[in-house]
Amino acid sequence: MYIPRPIRQILLDLPLGVCSLSFDNEVIMWNRALEEFTGIKSADVLGSQLTDLSDPWLSLISNFLEKDSNHNYKNYFELDGKKKAVTLHKAIIDELDEKNSSKHGRADVYFFEGTIVLLEDITETEILEAGLTHSERLASIGRLAAGVAHEIGNPITAIACLAQTIRDEYKDKELNNLAEQIIQQTSRTSKILQSLVNFAHAGTSQTHYEKEVISVLECMEEAKTLISLDKKSKDIQFQMECDPKTRILGDTQRLLQVLVNLISNARDATPPNSTILLQTIIEADWVCITITDEGAGISPNIKDRVFDPFFTTKEPGEGTGLGLSLAFRIVEDLDGDIDIISPVDKSKGTGTQVIIRFPCYDESNDIVRENRKQKGEAQ
Repeated sequence: MYIPRPIRQILLDLPLGVCSLSFDNEVIMWNRALEEFTGIKSADVLGSQLTDLSDPWLSLISNFLEKDSNHNYKNYFELDGKKKAVTLHKAIIDELDEKNSSKHGRADVYFFEGTIVLLEDITETEILEAGLTHSERLASIGRLAAGVAHEIGNPITAIACLAQTIRDEYKDKELNNLAEQIIQQTSRTSKILQSLVNFAHAGTSQTHYEKEVISVLECMEEAKTLISLDKKSKDIQFQMECDPKTRILGDTQRLLQVLVNLISNARDATPPNSTILLQTIIEADWVCITITDEGAGISPNIKDRVFDPFFTTKEPGEGTGLGLSLAFRIVEDLDGDIDIISPVDKSKGTGTQVIIRFPCYDESNDIVRENRKQKGEAQ
């Protein structure tokens, strides 16, 4: 298979991965973009057979070549433990070229025979689209949640007041017991409604608060203390590994709300006499807050749904399914991102780790602002 030099140079310089194969599936081109995407140097594959490639590349390309379609959109796979997405295109070349035949030792005509495969890395696009879709869905459900909470809230308050009146004014024991049950149920309903209100307002208040410097350690300690007060936490150990100097910019109360939600979930998933690990790790310009439990882990078939509103694996009445959705919206509003790794222990298939990332706080920025302020006052 001969590729004219101008066309070959274009293929080599394309920002898409290009793999050219001869009619017998010998690799005759592996361009620079494909080197970067796969981590495989062209010198290591040129002249070898397609079957010499390792997975996932062998499976991706081989399966695609067997299909009749020249396009295969959105193929998902894992590479070095990270999710990747790629779209593949191919062109099967089997054309006569009389013009170049004499240049290549053919007396009559010259055949281009082979296949050119394009691999388009769409991982970043998929991440952006998924985030946008998720945010739009959360915003729509948030508006619905606010409406539902408002419409139901007033009647619930009225019912609770009537029940309290019955309990306080009448001496009938059975009637008082019924009134107490009504009060308990309305209280539970009010908490659910408050969750709806919190969910509806999360992500909409970014213009209503000023960011402050937050001590991550202090915030984590307060969250741990609040969770420890619950009797459910009495058999759980909390281990903290946090640099006291770690700072981020944000809103303390909202970050505390996120941490309480996440640590509470970890506590509920962790068996008695186990440990929940709370850590902060600095990665480049990011502060990573991790919450790791020793629970049963999250099933792969529901892992992508855990941030969906109202999705929960808890028993009916045990949760609203809004905790993680609320955490997602708040973290996003604070310029961070959130991710889940499960299982943590691959051999046992257990444990879940939630990772929250925020930009590091650079104290020099405040110093610069203060110097500018002082200069302005002096003038």
